[in-house]
Amino acid sequence: MFAKIEMTKKLRNNATTQEKKFGRRTVLKTLVSTLTLPAIGMGTGRLNSPALAANVPAPSKNPRWYGFNLLEYFSTDPDWMKYFPFKNNGVFLEDDFRWIRDWGFNFVRLPMDYRFWTAPDDLLKIDERKVESLDRAIRLGEEYGIHVNLCLHRAPGFCILDDMDAALTGIHVTPEETSFYEDTHALEAFVNQWSYFAKHYRGISAERVSFNLVNEPMYRPTSERKRVLMESLKDKPQEEINQAIEAYGAKEYARVAAAAISGIRSVDPNRTIIVDGSAVARSPVPELFESGVIQSPHTYFPPEVTTYQGEWARQWLKATELPAWPLKDKSGKVIYDRKSIDAYFEPWRHVVQQGVPIHVGELGCYKFTPPDVTLAWFEDTLDAIGELKSGWALWNFRGPFGILDTQRSGTKFQEWHGHQLDRPLLELLQKKMKA
Repeated sequence: MFAKIEMTKKLRNNATTQEKKFGRRTVLKTLVSTLTLPAIGMGTGRLNSPALAANVPAPSKNPRWYGFNLLEYFSTDPDWMKYFPFKNNGVFLEDDFRWIRDWGFNFVRLPMDYRFWTAPDDLLKIDERKVESLDRAIRLGEEYGIHVNLCLHRAPGFCILDDMDAALTGIHVTPEETSFYEDTHALEAFVNQWSYFAKHYRGISAERVSFNLVNEPMYRPTSERKRVLMESLKDKPQEEINQAIEAYGAKEYARVAAAAISGIRSVDPNRTIIVDGSAVARSPVPELFESGVIQSPHTYFPPEVTTYQGEWARQWLKATELPAWPLKDKSGKVIYDRKSIDAYFEPWRHVVQQGVPIHVGELGCYKFTPPDVTLAWFEDTLDAIGELKSGWALWNFRGPFGILDTQRSGTKFQEWHGHQLDRPLLELLQKKMKA
């Protein structure tokens, strides 16, 4: 153990020197091979890695960050531009930062597609000119007192969007060719992204900038891995099989996250790091509780309300009646209500009780959810999050989940500098933020 700790300290103190001497690829291979945790079995024990535990920031209270996701670097796939207002030149708007500040918020999350700045033929080659828009966003954050959180929505080897069926959704994406769970080179490229940002923004206070490793991770087992898992679980009930596969996936995610965390801390030990929950940001990751990172749930629960008629949800959400809140069946029986939301967050209540900080990185209702239902859902959801003393960020700011230009039918919009402002939703958010 002590030898490993000393090795970790040496990597942390001499990362730049090693990079110059041996080359970046060699350093990355060292990080991945020596600091990445080994593949994990079906047990429930925590991961134990000196690379995660040594010289890390102590767990603190939940950060009181309230704000929005800004999508200028969201995706290089043009089809998404039909649904979300962003430009692929990636220029973040100063008005967004000004209005967010003026309305009392203090946080923006930037979901990003690594392909904007990464060479397609060399995943370890980053074009610094393409990162200048992110530099601008961080400068705007400093000017307007807003914390900026960088998140890889698409990372080398993973994106939550890649299992969409274009025939059903009408949205075409270019999926990752490999998986960072299975392919060492993809994992090296993932670590390289965060090692680069750690070096690029080293010296900028953690009060201003944080890193969110990857959006909504989900383990997609290969056919061979699935066969092995299924063989080990034969004769088990289907629910138990599903739980076991999800638990295995959570440990695989922790292994990948550990590599990125080590890559960041080898360069900048004090950078604040956020990890989304496993199983699409629904479940906490106990294996990372002692790593000093913030864990992040997302909530679009229940999807029958929040993603009603969402184009990307067509393949897994059957057509439903116009939603109400609470949601009831045709006989008038309540299906989902405030108690259901509390149950959704119950695992995260235990996380907070153990002193692990959390922050809700995404939530919202799509534009086809009626305005009265949207407000009622936010009322209960934000109260539940408030009981956890957690901050939150809407997906998004301008666009169909936000407060500007949602096109939500029935909303009493206020004209706002050429935009349509959902003033009732804004005022509800402000009220819950202050509470």
